[in-house]
Amino acid sequence: MKLGALLLLLLGSLQGVFTQVPITAFTERTAVEEGLGSGLLEVEQEDELADTYWSGTAPICLGGCKGRHRELKRDNCGDSDCCWMGYKSLCRVNCGKPDVDFNGMVYGSDWWVGSVVRYDCRPGFVLMGDPARACQSNGKWTPKPSCLRVCQRGRVEINEKDIDGTCSSTCPDAKSYAVPLNHKCSRIENCRTKESGWKRWFTRCNYCDCDCFTPCGKFL
Repeated sequence: MKLGALLLLLLGSLQGVFTQVPITAFTERTAVEEGLGSGLLEVEQEDELADTYWSGTAPICLGGCKGRHRELKRDNCGDSDCCWMGYKSLCRVNCGKPDVDFNGMVYGSDWWVGSVVRYDCRPGFVLMGDPARACQSNGKWTPKPSCLRVCQRGRVEINEKDIDGTCSSTCPDAKSYAVPLNHKCSRIENCRTKESGWKRWFTRCNYCDCDCFTPCGKFL
């Protein structure tokens, strides 16, 4: 008994004894300070960020929005998400400024996905194709219409064998442009065949649509 009492007195004279709990990943560091002389027990805990790592083959992580895309908002990463900067970007597609022919005009200033712009032509030209273009989710516009010059003095050739054929407009020093016979055409009185000069009773072309970018020639 006397020996045990002496040991307690000797240990009580010390200022303090520290023991440390080993640190592992995803655990907290715990330091326990025992004041044996005073009979008090104090536990001090210090927070520490967990060690994170990939298990297996690490995926390829691409952060932010690319090219013409714009970041709409940031979403915090979950357990199954892959993002280096602590968030993932939700991107919105932008198709960029739509192109337009020299003789055309485009209306609309919203070039984001789902938006629509409209085309029109300058005086003396006719629009061929859909006047509306839409920005698609792949970052590209739908097909663009064309503006073709109306030949006021062009020469019209009509297919004699098939009334549902095409009427081709011919402009001097320029290539011709063929359109369906019933496309923006109306009845005319003097449309003759090339061989006999016979008047056709069912003809529907009174002007020609062509891709001349200079005034058409002096054909009557």
